[in-house]
Amino acid sequence: MATKVLSSAEKYCWEIIQDHYDEIPELSISKLAELCHCSISTINRTVQKKGFKGYSEFRFYIKEKPVYEIKGFSAEISAAIAKNEEELSRTITSISVASVEAAVSCLEAASDILIFARGLSIGAATELMRKLELFHKRAVIHDDGGAMAYYAKHAGPDSLIIVLSLSGGREEINQPLAEAKKNGAKILALTASQCSELTSLADISLVGYKSSYEVNYFELDVHSRLPLYILERVLVDAYSIFKKQQIFEKEKLGKISSKS
Repeated sequence: MATKVLSSAEKYCWEIIQDHYDEIPELSISKLAELCHCSISTINRTVQKKGFKGYSEFRFYIKEKPVYEIKGFSAEISAAIAKNEEELSRTITSISVASVEAAVSCLEAASDILIFARGLSIGAATELMRKLELFHKRAVIHDDGGAMAYYAKHAGPDSLIIVLSLSGGREEINQPLAEAKKNGAKILALTASQCSELTSLADISLVGYKSSYEVNYFELDVHSRLPLYILERVLVDAYSIFKKQQIFEKEKLGKISSKS
């Protein structure tokens, strides 16, 4: 199977596409190439790795995507609801099949799973931990900078560190990761930032989409973690399917052995 992981140039290209998403239906591929400072072939490779045949199909998909009218709601509430729908659909579109498969392999191989998260991301991290426990995987959440630094130093080749972070830019998370990598630990990032320090440190990244539209006016980090919840649910569903397939293959071999 051909890899679906984006190169550094393709990651940058996809970031620019996200920034100009609403303009895509009116942007020719040559104009987009100018915005991305890349070649036309790079744009085509990028959207192909995202599941489209080429830029023309990607452009048509965005242009023809229906805009739902939500009756009875004000324009502001309708916009807030549409924001959630956009984060859902664009996160699913952004998910790399190869990255999910690689993440499942890391989950299966790890004997020790550490989950790093801060703020509201802890909610998605807790859901992930509870589900992994159902598969008898030893998983522990660390949400304190000091604890992350301590346990990262003791992580080894059998350890998997799963990080849930919207921005991927938290130093209290990223600094311990660099130490863990030196010891051979694997790092899996669930984030909404394609180009960040976290994705550069991670062995595997599942990247969702975070809308720039904000409803809340608080001077606190209360941004929606919907992209992280979608990513962790896709990850767990993929792992569940993998484990079911393992059981099926084991039972199949058992039946063959009993007949011989």
